[in-house]
Amino acid sequence: MRVTRQIVCFLCLTLLTSVSRSAPPEMEAKLQELIQELQKNEGLYPSLKVELTRAHTDEQAWLSIPGKERIERVAKISLVTQGKQFREQIREEGEHAVISGGLGGPIAPRAKKSKPNRVKTGTEIWTEVSNGQVCRILNESLFPAEKEPRTLNGQITDRVPPLPNLARPHMFLSAGLTGDPLSVSLQGGDAARANQGSSSDKNREQPLIRVLDTVEFQGHPCIRVRKETSHVRREYWLAEDRNLIPVRILSFDDRGTEFLPSSEAVVEDWWELQPGIWYPRRATIKRFKTSRFRREEKPVLAWRMDFAVQSAELNPKVEASLFSRLDFPPGTSVSVWEDDTQVRTYEQE
Repeated sequence: MRVTRQIVCFLCLTLLTSVSRSAPPEMEAKLQELIQELQKNEGLYPSLKVELTRAHTDEQAWLSIPGKERIERVAKISLVTQGKQFREQIREEGEHAVISGGLGGPIAPRAKKSKPNRVKTGTEIWTEVSNGQVCRILNESLFPAEKEPRTLNGQITDRVPPLPNLARPHMFLSAGLTGDPLSVSLQGGDAARANQGSSSDKNREQPLIRVLDTVEFQGHPCIRVRKETSHVRREYWLAEDRNLIPVRILSFDDRGTEFLPSSEAVVEDWWELQPGIWYPRRATIKRFKTSRFRREEKPVLAWRMDFAVQSAELNPKVEASLFSRLDFPPGTSVSVWEDDTQVRTYEQE
């Protein structure tokens, strides 16, 4: 009898799950109309020039760094885009974790105990230049107290990267680099894979995406859109008076609770680049320690990033060479890639 009840419950749950994967026709029509409006608004930013700072505070206790509960660093970011071409430089100064002893937890019997995790202080400089056909990358590490106080690594590749999120105001609050515009992401997995040049995968779980309602946040009327799978639920609050740019994004995952978000991203201030065309001016992304939700029933900060835009310009005048030229300093170890295969390495003289 007990087994029978379990089978019935399982079948009911399966039926509910399968039904929930498909939205009613009127909701689907509303979503498609919203996606079309999103596409129009994304097209308002064909070329951008942005200067900003990003302050990163990491409070991950699992780093297990003796005497260190918080790691802080600040990055100065400059970005210029034109179509699919871009030039981005990130100069980040401050503390960086060196993981040598693992992320905590027991050590296997007879295993050799590794050195403890630690913090190194210095500067990381990342420069990436793409003209839509070839991408050049230079990474320079400057850490005076380390054995190798300066390292230089370069790369030339025909694998063209997507535009950085900061180049797409509708993706500004997205911490991960997806490579997809928001209008594509809200069409589901197949649309995203097609946008990336991949074939459809019918065996992969398709997210349920639907327009929920209209709410107000920080004085902005917002259309709230939910995208969810069996493991993650994400809510986009699209500001109707800000070109449908998300003013808030909430994420929930299966490690947390239904009501406490695992992350929250918010735009706090705006630039009006041209009449009626907006770009985030100040924003914050917070990630919470979901493992402590059930114990403390409140968000506990894991890390946060604070963005402050110093200048933003729409359709700047730029030289074409800006997206193709990147000089490697002498001593740079350069790798050359074609069709995802490393074909050459050399040291810049």
